Amino acid sequence: MPWINSVEKTASIPVADIPVKIGQLTLVLMLWLTSACSGYQGLMDSAGLTNQVVAGTVYRHRIMINGTGQATPLAAHWHVYIEGDGRAVTALGRPSLDPTPKTPLLLAMMTQDPMPALYLGRPCYYHTEDPNCSPYHWTLARYSRNTVDSMAAALQGSLPDAATITLIGHSGGGTLAVLLAKKLNNVNTVVTLAGNLQVAKWTQYHHYSPLVASLDPAAEPPLPDCINQYHFAGAQDEEILSAWIEEYAQRQPSSHFELVAGTDHRTGWPLWWTLVKLEPTIKTQRCDKITS
Repeated sequence: MPWINSVEKTASIPVADIPVKIGQLTLVLMLWLTSACSGYQGLMDSAGLTNQVVAGTVYRHRIMINGTGQATPLAAHWHVYIEGDGRAVTALGRPSLDPTPKTPLLLAMMTQDPMPALYLGRPCYYHTEDPNCSPYHWTLARYSRNTVDSMAAALQGSLPDAATITLIGHSGGGTLAVLLAKKLNNVNTVVTLAGNLQVAKWTQYHHYSPLVASLDPAAEPPLPDCINQYHFAGAQDEEILSAWIEEYAQRQPSSHFELVAGTDHRTGWPLWWTLVKLEPTIKTQRCDKITS
């Protein structure tokens, strides 16, 4: 069975057509407002998340775990959430001094996940004072090999060796989810939301500076067919065009594309996430692959 209910190759599902419990909707709106008002610290406290810093190969990474994960630390399968690029640049297009998002979208969404779930912080996010951090690392090198390797090491050190993983990433977090998937034998599912899966095409279209020190999923070999891929695009997204995501998905084995009505690049995803039926029975077999 698919990991997410009602996944079709090119289907568009209006948010209003999916039933939702009022209590669940109220909770996600309250948590989202909390994150908007007080950032990750307020959301972390209100949701009872653990908070620790784990060393990777080059960088340190903020790791947060939800209540289900805390109650079942040896769970057989985990959902791992990866945030987007946050505030990598200012409104004027200049590198920011701190890329940490004011309203962490994926962190808020993780609090709604009934499965054991972990939030995997990106290099320098939440602690820009680290010696290996500078604007270069969250701009031109935001998807670098060092970034991917360090995140992979931090994740491996935070979960049971036998656990299998679903990687979930938004925007640039989707970029990293795809790049991480081939590094870890225990990843068997990748989910991207408005994922930046064609980096060169994105920079050219918007006349951004080329990310010369970053990897591009579109330039990498396809993922193994034992990894299930679900790529969701926002119907009103003008930052990451849905055509780019669909084109990428069509080149991948075991891949599904879906256009989500009522969403742009950021708006609509937290609410939509509460309306999606998360599949409780997830395949737990590992996906053997080369991790170069």
